[in-house]
Amino acid sequence: MMMVLGISTLMFTVRKYVEQKFPALTTLSKAFTSSRISGFFAGVAAIFTVVFIAGLLLNADFREFKLDTLKFLTFQFQGIDYRFVRNEKFSATWLIESFLGRARFTILPILFCFAIYPLLTRKKIVFGILAATAIFVALPASLSKLPIFFFCGYGVILVATRYPRFLDIRLLSAMLFIVATIIVTMLVVLYTAQYQNSVIGGAVLPLNLAVERIWGETYSVVVRYFAVYPDMLPFTGLSGINVLAKLSGIPPRLPDVEVALILLGPDSGSNPGVFFLGGYAAFGTVGLCTFALLGPLVLWCLDFIGRRIQTEPIRATYLAVLGMNAVFLNQIALQTALLTYGLAIVPIFLFFLDRVFLKVWLPRRIPGESKPTNGVFNAVDEG
Repeated sequence: MMMVLGISTLMFTVRKYVEQKFPALTTLSKAFTSSRISGFFAGVAAIFTVVFIAGLLLNADFREFKLDTLKFLTFQFQGIDYRFVRNEKFSATWLIESFLGRARFTILPILFCFAIYPLLTRKKIVFGILAATAIFVALPASLSKLPIFFFCGYGVILVATRYPRFLDIRLLSAMLFIVATIIVTMLVVLYTAQYQNSVIGGAVLPLNLAVERIWGETYSVVVRYFAVYPDMLPFTGLSGINVLAKLSGIPPRLPDVEVALILLGPDSGSNPGVFFLGGYAAFGTVGLCTFALLGPLVLWCLDFIGRRIQTEPIRATYLAVLGMNAVFLNQIALQTALLTYGLAIVPIFLFFLDRVFLKVWLPRRIPGESKPTNGVFNAVDEG
């Protein structure tokens, strides 16, 4: 762990030196917006969401999944029934397991942020919260607690981008305590609903589960990986990195499943860990050091790309989605965070969308907006 901390510190030190040497790297592109532009993105997002969900509803598996999702959100699942629905019922369904599994933290958050952003620019926070709740319930997120917290996070960051005073260090410190309290409380409520009989019988203590899930699980997972590799199982090599395994034509291994199977038993599912653990499971210390370098480099690239986005609704959406999704680096392997949880796909898509909107779509489709001067539109901020 000290090695990872040292490498990450070195990377951030190098970044500071490079940015001082080349100030252009830290230049924040001038952002522009207007109520017309925000409304345009919200309208497109709303239409796409309706078409997207309507198309999914044509599939019988999705209709059943959506019904189960609504039951989960209304606390109608608990214990064995919940684990079966979440882990087994849709595991062989490509649409649910593969497509929606990737869309819930990539496509869906973008639609969510675009749809509610205009309400924030007009300072209609209450209506924004109500709209965000309705959109989240309508979207096919998943049968787990994770999307609830992440979509709340997307909304909070959107508000912070619109009202910079929320970024004051004293307010942030107070908010950190408040948010931690809210998250623990929400987890206690969800665990109580999920394990009602066990809680009543005293077999499950929801507060202990909540505290362990937030602050203890990450450390436990790190210890498990170091206990399994290489003492119990050999390092996975390329077969432990799914993308490289497929490209190399070798059978893939799943370190998160192997660790859970060895230490927690056959019914324990998977045990994903911090971003550098995938590298350790694959190549030992060399892989750990490599991934420890790549992690801060990914964050550096995300910041660099975000500074070049000029359309305000896109920039706010970028900050909200990537700001929250970067948390996945603390929960899953680096390659999974990049491909499945959007840290590679979302920045490329939103940067491309910004450039297309700037250069092509806006001048032709929205009359009244001036053409770009040196790459920046002379739009009036009406927010």
